[in-house]
Formats: sequence, C-alpha cells, structure tokens
Amino acid sequence: MNKIAAIAAICSIILVSVIMGLYIADSDKSENAFALTITDDYGEKVTIPNNIQRIVSLSPSTTEILFAVGLGDKIVGIDEYSDYPEETKGITKIGSYLTPNLEIIVSLEPDLVFVSDMTSKDDVENLKEKGLTVIVLAPITIDEIIQDIRLVGVVCNNVLEVNNLTDNLDERINLVTSKTNNSNLDRPRVYIEYFPYWTYGPGSFGNDLISMAGGTNIAASTATEYPEITTEFIVASNPEIIILTIGPMTSTSVEDIITRIGWDSIDAIKNDEIFTIDDNIISRPGPRMVNALERLAEIIHPELFS
Repeated sequence: MNKIAAIAAICSIILVSVIMGLYIADSDKSENAFALTITDDYGEKVTIPNNIQRIVSLSPSTTEILFAVGLGDKIVGIDEYSDYPEETKGITKIGSYLTPNLEIIVSLEPDLVFVSDMTSKDDVENLKEKGLTVIVLAPITIDEIIQDIRLVGVVCNNVLEVNNLTDNLDERINLVTSKTNNSNLDRPRVYIEYFPYWTYGPGSFGNDLISMAGGTNIAASTATEYPEITTEFIVASNPEIIILTIGPMTSTSVEDIITRIGWDSIDAIKNDEIFTIDDNIISRPGPRMVNALERLAEIIHPELFS
C-alpha cells in the first residue's frame, strides 16, 4: 500500500469513527492496549477484541451485512432465519434469535457476537456473563441502517470494504430520491402490510422507504413505529396503493386483501393497485433495504421507474 492509500485508509477509519460516535479507549499498557471501544444501539459500551476471526450472528440482517463486505468466512454460527446468501447453508445454526442456544454459541468460541433487538436482554446479558463480547444492532431508520453497516466495518477492521458498500447504497438511494424529491410530484397514499393489519409507523425504516419512494404512508401519524391498525382506520385512510409482504412470516394473499369485508370502497381495491414485495428485503435492516426502496419506487411511480 503506498503512502496515499495508507493515509486514505486511516482517514476513512477516523471519519467513520466520528460518524458512529465511536472512540478509541486510552491505552492501558496491557495486552488489551489500543483496543477499540464502541457504543452499540442499546447505548452499551463494548470493548472489541483485537484480530477478530470468529463471529456469531444472531440476526439475518447482520449476517447479510457480514457477507456483503467479505466477512462471511469469519462467521462460525448463525440464527436459523439467516438464509441469505446461499453460503449460509453450510454454517452452524444456533437456534432462532428469539430462543438462541447459548451452549452452542459458547462452544463455537466466538470473538464477537452480533444480536438484534429481537433477542431478549436477558439472553444478551447471559452471553456477556459467559465472557462473550456482544454488540446489539437495532437500527430503526434508513440512516441508522447505513450507520450500523459502517459500525460493522469499524468493529471488524474492514472499513474500506464497508465504505465501498455504503457508497454504492448511497448512490442507489440518491438515484431514487433525485426523482421523488420533486415538490410537484403526486404522492399517493400507501398502505404496506407486513403481517395482518400490522404496518410501518412514524420513525420506522418502512415509513422512510415509503416517503423516499415518493408515497404518503397512511400510518405516518400513528403512535408507534410498528402499529397494529384496524379496518376502520384503513378504510377511512383510503390508500391508493396497497403493498403486502410475501414470505415465511405471513400467509396473506392478494385475494385475502381483495375479499376483506368493507374494503371494496378503498381506491386501491377498486383500481386494482395491489402489489407484493419480498418480506426479507423490506423487513431486514441491511443492505437489501435499498432493493426494497427500488421496488417500492417502481410500484408507487412506474412513470418514473419503468
């Protein structure tokens, strides 16, 4: 590596550290000198071991991030829902993120364990008590997803690869928003259903995606990020576009939507504006979230994204 490349790499690490609110701990003149200390999404300070070689991922989105930045060969254990990319099939399964097998995780001797907010705080504490280093990634917004991808790069000393990924994601996001940020753009009312009557509310990445794709989320003013809403609310909101997720977590079909009692007055039903989207790309806060944005943009504004 020449001097310019070396300086660029160092600057990149420093820049990402500032963005993430990270800091490098003071040297303690011990074997842990120069260790990196970060703050995870639960606000917990975590000291990262040097030379990470063995990683357990208890989150499908983190698994996808690790593979996307070339760290798949360091993963020694994953949750049973981590099914992308294809290479995950050969990795040891350690239960689900809801009910992880702590004994198997410990036996894998990981240097680092990534979990999401779907894993209970008790399980997180139990892993820590067993001497494991645990980082919680629980992004809510699109910006936080990008920040967490950058955090993975800092933690795993893979900043340049992560920067390449996030630069590409930012470029693809900008290609969409450069067309949908037009103040004269018609922004149709959109309802996304990821489980019967459950949708994305304010402050969620789903709400971000709808807005960035040029739509108006009918649940944007509800009380929580992931509200359960009623038929009465949906009918009164009269969405012009209905999008339902398709995948292992839901069995709802387009026919189910069409035949719901009282829904025949909804514009989306009357105008046959009902669409589907892969649940995995819109429910996992990882790199494929941009795939979801591009799919939503095609649905909401086909005149712009044909």
